[in-house]
Amino acid sequence: MSKHITVKEVKDIVNSFTDKNADWEEMHIEEDDMYEDVLRAIAEGDPHSKLLAREALKSKNIKFTRWYI
Repeated sequence: MSKHITVKEVKDIVNSFTDKNADWEEMHIEEDDMYEDVLRAIAEGDPHSKLLAREALKSKNIKFTRWYI
């Protein structure tokens, strides 16, 4: 089993999204990468799956422009 993203890492990523001077495009990419890491941890049976998902979903409450192609 590979190393999973931790709850602390997810919280740190989500908290980094509050920087109003940040590059929104980069924030969106980081958010997508975080979701992929959380999904991988869930699929591989991480014992903290529910907490990882709960913390990751908090990013949706942070308002920043997300681009979709």
